[in-house]
Amino acid sequence: MTLICYNPRMPGLYVHIPFCSKKCHYCNFVVTLASSQSAHEDFFQVLEREVAARAGSFAGRVFETLYIGGGTPSLVDAGGMKKLFDLLHAHFQFKSDAEVTLEANPGDVTVEKATAWRGMGINRVSLGAQTFNDATLARLNRSHDAYAIGESFGILRNAGFGNLSLDLILSLPGEGMADVEHSLRSAVALGPEHVSLYELTIEEKTKFWRDVQEGKLDLPGEDLQLEMLSFARSFLKRSGFGHYELLSYAKPGLESRHNQIYWANGEYLGLGPGAFSYENGRRTQLAASVDEYFRKIKNQDWEPVESEILSPEKKARETVLLALRLTEGADVGTVPRRAIQKLKENGLVEETPEKIRLTAKGQLFAETVFAELSI
Repeated sequence: MTLICYNPRMPGLYVHIPFCSKKCHYCNFVVTLASSQSAHEDFFQVLEREVAARAGSFAGRVFETLYIGGGTPSLVDAGGMKKLFDLLHAHFQFKSDAEVTLEANPGDVTVEKATAWRGMGINRVSLGAQTFNDATLARLNRSHDAYAIGESFGILRNAGFGNLSLDLILSLPGEGMADVEHSLRSAVALGPEHVSLYELTIEEKTKFWRDVQEGKLDLPGEDLQLEMLSFARSFLKRSGFGHYELLSYAKPGLESRHNQIYWANGEYLGLGPGAFSYENGRRTQLAASVDEYFRKIKNQDWEPVESEILSPEKKARETVLLALRLTEGADVGTVPRRAIQKLKENGLVEETPEKIRLTAKGQLFAETVFAELSI
């Protein structure tokens, strides 16, 4: 069964909204805690300049998807979000049935906002639940409790959203199998169309990274982490979700179209601080921080802080690694025979005449596979 349901000639558009009310202890994203109305207005004025400057390179092209991420886009009031959508539609063309996703935090969702989002054409919301354990949410420095997850989900459903996704994180400090099972059962009971299942990673310069250096973080051991991940994957499959990508589960036909653009090495335009773009074999990032973003755009400095032109060899290698994230796998002819044989002997991949794909064991040890193929 073919999962890629978008036109590969159509790019995706990502817009990064950097505002957060609090910074989670695991977060290394480009965010700011400035949350006043004037801070929002200043940002959108600067973003408008970037949109006007970048739109020309995509003139005449139709976007397959629009993804509003962050940060916490749901912090923006309905009026501010409407201005953003007016700006984007004034400069870009979108497919009539484009997938339009908004990231939201539980607790930010109100009836007024949800109704306005539907009116703007947003047809998919990704809700950052992370866990249904209140003690863990406090430990993560999240701005909501477990009750707010269900309340926000219900508001979105009542507003007419038929495509809702929940994010969950495994291997969280202080959690055991009972906590993981509770979160998964609570998530599935709400009836989402999509679940993204992440494992906690400790990123440099985060609160958790500092805690690890000081020996203060109680993380599950490797065996327990694997047990959690294995249980979660089996539970979601038994609950009617298709495991279509390494971290992603969806009801049939509701796989994330935007993320599939990334996994197929398709083109995309990224706007806002920290966002990456990929166009004509070149990957760029205009600014790596909020302050740098404001400074560069006010100075009309459009030279990216990071730029890489992918060689045909590197692009082919990346295409293979990204394809292996999907359950369909990669074309056999694109993967070196030596690597296939070694990975098969270790039970990490399986092969058909057309495809090579991760086994169930390979999914648990995906980083090992990717490291082998990156050599």
